[in-house]
Amino acid sequence: MGATFAISLWLSPDDPFGIGAQFPWLWLMPGVLALRYGTVLGLLAGAIVLGAWFAQVPLRAGATPGDFPQQYFLGGLVLVLLCGQFSDVWHDRLRRVREVNHYLSERLAALTRSHFLLQLSHQRIEHELLVRPVTLRDLLGELRAASTRDPGELGGASFLLQLLSQSCELESASMHRVASGRAEAEPVAHIGEAGRLVTDDPLVVAALTHDRLAHVQSDQAAADVSRYLVCAPIEASNRETLGLIAVERLPFFALNQENLQLLTVLLGYYADGLRTRSLIRGIMALRADCPIEFALELVRLHTLKRQADIESALVAFVLPRSSETQNLAGQMRRMPRSLDMVWEVETPRHVVMVNLLALSGPAAVEGFLSRIESLLRAQFETDFSQSHVAVQVAMLTDAEVEWTLDDLLVRCHVPATTTPTVAPAAASAPAQT
Repeated sequence: MGATFAISLWLSPDDPFGIGAQFPWLWLMPGVLALRYGTVLGLLAGAIVLGAWFAQVPLRAGATPGDFPQQYFLGGLVLVLLCGQFSDVWHDRLRRVREVNHYLSERLAALTRSHFLLQLSHQRIEHELLVRPVTLRDLLGELRAASTRDPGELGGASFLLQLLSQSCELESASMHRVASGRAEAEPVAHIGEAGRLVTDDPLVVAALTHDRLAHVQSDQAAADVSRYLVCAPIEASNRETLGLIAVERLPFFALNQENLQLLTVLLGYYADGLRTRSLIRGIMALRADCPIEFALELVRLHTLKRQADIESALVAFVLPRSSETQNLAGQMRRMPRSLDMVWEVETPRHVVMVNLLALSGPAAVEGFLSRIESLLRAQFETDFSQSHVAVQVAMLTDAEVEWTLDDLLVRCHVPATTTPTVAPAAASAPAQT
C-alpha cells in the first residue's frame, strides 16, 4: 500500500487519492488484497489509505479535516468488504474440498493396501505354501489376536518379531518406538543378538526421512558403512509412523523383493491394527459387536464433521422377520454406494440394517430413503408403512460418536452389549419413522 500510494503521489501530486478522477484507482490495491487474503487484510489496507488522508491534511494548503470525502471512503469500504466476503467464502469452500480430498486419500490408501494384501496373499499361497510354516491369512489372524491380547502402545511387539522371523526369515532384529520422527535407541522387543539402535546409521536415517523401507541393495553407499541390512518403518494408513524394525542378520536368499514386500505389508497391517484400536475404543466399549471396519469409518467421518463441518449420517432400517422383508434386506445389502457401509444387527424379532452414509447431509439422506422406497414399490408393490419397516436417522454431530451410534441402536430396540457408565449426551437428530 505504501508503494501504491507513492506511485499515485508521483503520477498525480495534486490529487494522489484520485478523488477528482473518474475512477478511484487507489482503491484497487485494497480490493486486490481483500480478494487474495481476505477481509481483515483488505480492511487494514483501507485503514492505511484513511491514515494517509489524515497525514497529508497538514501538508496541503487550505485543507482542513472538515473536507473529509465521505462518499469516496464509503465506496472504497464497500468495495473492500465485497471483495473480502467473496474471498472468505471461496477460501472456506476450498478448505472443505481439501478436507474431503484428505479423507478420500486416506480411504484410497487403505483400499490400495488391502488390494495389494489380497494379491500378495494369493501369490504367497500359490508359490510358498509348501515351504512356509503358516499362510499369510494365518499370519494376519495371529497378528489381530495378538493386538487384542496386548493393548499397549506397540502391543504384541515380541509376538510380531517372532512371526516375522518365521515368515520373513529374520535372524537378528529389533523393534524401536518412534516419536517426533526420531527412533528410540532402546528396543521394545528383539530377536537374536540385536541390541541398542544406532540412531545415526544411514539406513535408519533413510527409512525415517523417506517413510519407506530401506535396505542395503537400495543404497550402495549406505551398505558400506551401515550396521543393518534392512530398516523398515511401522507406518499406518494415515501416514503416522509408530515404530521402526532394524534387521541386522538375514539369510542371503531372503533379501529379495517379495520378502521385503511381505515385510512391509505385515508391518502396515500391524500399524493399522494399533491405530484402529485406539480410534474405536469408545465405540467398542458400548457396542462390542460393532464391526471394526464400520467403527473405524464412523470415527473418520466424525473427525471430518468436527474439523470441516462436512456432514455424514446413520440411517437404520428396522425390518420385521418375514420372507418379504428378508428379500428386501438382501436388496439393501447390494445397494450401498462406494463410500457407504452397512452393519446388519439381528434381534429376536427384527433385523436392523444400519447404513453409514459418508459425506451425506439431510438432502442426501432424503434421496437415499426415497430410493429405497422406490425399490419397495417397484419390486414388492409396498412402502415403509405397509411393510412395517421403521426408519431411524441420526446425523453425525460434534457430540461423541459412540453415543450417537448407541442412541440410534437404542431407538431401534437393539440391546446394548455393555452397560454404559456415563449418561449419553444428546447426540442424534430426531427420529424419523
